[in-house]
Amino acid sequence: MSKEVRLCPPTDRECNLCGRKEEWNAEMVNWEIGEVDGEKIVGEKFCMHEWDITGTHRSIIEVV
Repeated sequence: MSKEVRLCPPTDRECNLCGRKEEWNAEMVNWEIGEVDGEKIVGEKFCMHEWDITGTHRSIIEVV
């Protein structure tokens, strides 16, 4: 018997190295640079971004 897994992808992420913030845009199906108080949080130009989504984010909602 196979099981079905429902996933919950992240909607925002932040780089642990440079602080860049991004938010998922469902309409464009792409990540966009996030803003705080109207200022884009771009981080470092040459950073190899280490996103924080693997630590506390739980991508599995349920297994049926």
